[in-house]
Amino acid sequence: MDVESDELSEDGEDEELDEEEDDVSEASPPSKKPSIDISSVSFGALAKAQASMPAPGRRRKRGAEPSDEESDSDSGPEEIGRGKPKSAAEIAKRTSKHAPTEMSSKRQVSRRREVIAVPKMEVRDPRFDPLSGPVDEAKARKAYAFLDEYRADEMKQLRAEIRKTKDATKKEEMKRLLLSMESKMKARQRKDREQEVMADHKRKEKELVKQGKQPFYLKKSEQKKRLLMDQFANMKKRQVDRTIERKRKKVVARERKELDQLETRQRS
Repeated sequence: MDVESDELSEDGEDEELDEEEDDVSEASPPSKKPSIDISSVSFGALAKAQASMPAPGRRRKRGAEPSDEESDSDSGPEEIGRGKPKSAAEIAKRTSKHAPTEMSSKRQVSRRREVIAVPKMEVRDPRFDPLSGPVDEAKARKAYAFLDEYRADEMKQLRAEIRKTKDATKKEEMKRLLLSMESKMKARQRKDREQEVMADHKRKEKELVKQGKQPFYLKKSEQKKRLLMDQFANMKKRQVDRTIERKRKKVVARERKELDQLETRQRS
């Protein structure tokens, strides 16, 4: 009983003190605000003063420490906007490494719609565009014939570098490059010769047509035969024998391959 009476007496004293403080605050006249010329104050000082003022809202009890919620609310907009990092459990996991990754369908659809497709500007080379018409290979070869001289000079310099260099790896690379350039040069020369043979045949046929004769159009097989005859005519006997042997080996290899495929089909 004595303890309860002591607690009641203490509560009564606290209430009396609160009432006296309220009376004193009501009785005291309102203090006049100091007249300050705000235009003379710098922005930095105003920002510091605003930061030191308490945020408007609920009053905090005297002597009470700020709670975690209030400290969170006082944090800047950058901290509020930042979301918490997702835990490992929230991130979707695939059932296996071959399965596709699951994507969330809760995504805002763009309001922009492509009503009329804008034509995209594309860079094109008129030399290789079909809109410019068929390519005349003979005319193009004649127009870029000067490149053969540059290629010949490059091959000459490459041969000199191969003789000078002592690095085996670098020498092998330069030899492969030289072999590729020589092979391309031979292919161009062979193609030029084929075009000359066909142009010569067309020229003769035009002369016969002028004389009133029927033109003779060569078939593909006849064209190959004439080109082969022209090729052998410009070769020596040893070169002809070597070429014939090479072609014979190719034919034998092709026939052997076809025979193996036929046997495999019969077994299956």
